[in-house]
Amino acid sequence: MSAPISVLLVTVGGKRFALDAREVVEVLPVVAFRPAGTGPKWLLGLFNLRGALLPLVDLSIIVDGAPTASRLGSRIVVLRLDGDLFEGATRSVGLLVPEVAGLAIRDFHANGAHEGFSFAGAPHLGPTVADEEGTLQLLRCRRLLEGDAALRELPSLSADGGIG
Repeated sequence: MSAPISVLLVTVGGKRFALDAREVVEVLPVVAFRPAGTGPKWLLGLFNLRGALLPLVDLSIIVDGAPTASRLGSRIVVLRLDGDLFEGATRSVGLLVPEVAGLAIRDFHANGAHEGFSFAGAPHLGPTVADEEGTLQLLRCRRLLEGDAALRELPSLSADGGIG
């Protein structure tokens, strides 16, 4: 049985993607960040969110291979990623996206939907549906960074949102 979910719609490289709204904490304008200087290309660095330093990840590099161009509509989507990705801890991560298109409700298990991909290098590519604007693919946020140890080495967030 299918169940529609609330999603945040984003556009990357002319393609439409959806982020599960249950994992979205907030959407921010782009702010200054401290560049990482090393690590994977998609890890831009750290930014300060009300006293907590969070990793900033470029979604465009992950799904399109090119960095997000600086635009007025670019945003940082703060995600809460729970579970085994960070050894059971809750971790917030900023996701730099070129454009946020709004909120929607979509059923990614509806008749005619494609179930997504599970091959190495693309575990984040979830189900795809067709709607009135074309195709829309759900990104499995928890899997965007899975298997990459770079973020596992960052300090944990305490319950009050500070670094612990």
